[in-house]
Amino acid sequence: MADAPEIILNRALAQLLDDADLAVYDPTGAIGERGTRTDGVMPTTVTEFTLITPLTPIADGRADIIYRSQIFTRRLGSPQTARAWGAALRALLDQKEYTPNVLGISWAWEFSALDFDRDTQGRVATAATYHFRGRRP
Repeated sequence: MADAPEIILNRALAQLLDDADLAVYDPTGAIGERGTRTDGVMPTTVTEFTLITPLTPIADGRADIIYRSQIFTRRLGSPQTARAWGAALRALLDQKEYTPNVLGISWAWEFSALDFDRDTQGRVATAATYHFRGRRP
């Protein structure tokens, strides 16, 4: 059985993050520092990690669909660390054509973003929801 479009998108996003040195993507699913998971729960055994969660797509006319993903990352450092990571993510994905180049995606944009202050273990975080206009499967 073929993978769901949302999973295809999240894998492509994980690879983009890896290519941009924002996270480490291992398609086998191994979890390590600065690692990425394309669905599921945030691991508690690593300090720095990125979770890409698929959200329900929204129909956009007869032929298009808006795919949505939330990207949550946790890093050691100051609130500036989270803001800098979010800015790098924005530069990679916000207001971009054909990014990522899967599912007939023609346009990507940031829908919302939120930074989180340090937790008790000194980790800051940022979460951003991105929308991607693509073709219906």
